Amino acid sequence: MKFNFGNIKVNGSPLAYFVELSIFLFILWFMLSGRTEAHLLMMGAVFSLFTAYICAPFLIVRNEKTGKEFFLLNVNMFRLFMYFLWLFKEIFLSGLNVTESVLKNTPIEPRIIYFRMDYENPTAAALLATSITLTPGTITLDIDEEGVYEVYALDRRCAESLLTGHMQKKIGKLYNESCEYKALPEMETDHIPSDMEW
Repeated sequence: MKFNFGNIKVNGSPLAYFVELSIFLFILWFMLSGRTEAHLLMMGAVFSLFTAYICAPFLIVRNEKTGKEFFLLNVNMFRLFMYFLWLFKEIFLSGLNVTESVLKNTPIEPRIIYFRMDYENPTAAALLATSITLTPGTITLDIDEEGVYEVYALDRRCAESLLTGHMQKKIGKLYNESCEYKALPEMETDHIPSDMEW
C-alpha cells in the first residue's frame, strides 16, 4: 500500500511518519483517558489513525531555499526529551546569572552577536531561535536566508555562553544536520540603538 500526503514529497517515508503520529496520538489519548476497556481502546486507536491522516499534511515544513520538505515530528523523541531537560537546566542557570547581575547592580554591557548555522530543516532553525529566546539574557532578533542569526545578548557572559556553539551543535545532532557552526565576531556590535534598550 502506498501512502502519501497528497502531492507533498517529504524526505523519508510518509507511511512511517503517519504510523509514528498515530502511535503518538494513541499514547496521548491513553494517558489522558486512562481507560483500558477493549471497545474504548479500539475507539481510541481508530480516532488516532483518523486524526493522524487528517493532520499529517499540515505537519510538513518547507525549506524555501532548497525546496525540500520535512515532517515536523521527524525527530527521535527520546533525544528531544533529553534536549529539553538540558535546555531547562540552561534556562535555570542563565536565570541565576541574570538575577545575580541585577542584585549586584552590575553594569550591563548589551551587545548584538552573530553566528552562522545554516540548518536545512526549518524545524531545527525554529527550535534554536526559540531556545535562545527562552534562555534569560538572550533574544533572537533575526535569521537571514544564509542561516546567520542576529542575537541580542544582555552582557558579555551571555554572549560568550551562546558563542561556544554548544546549543547550536546539540540541535544539529538532534536533527542529523551536517552544517557547521561558525561564530562571526567581526559582525558583533556593542552599539545598541536607543529604541532597543529596555
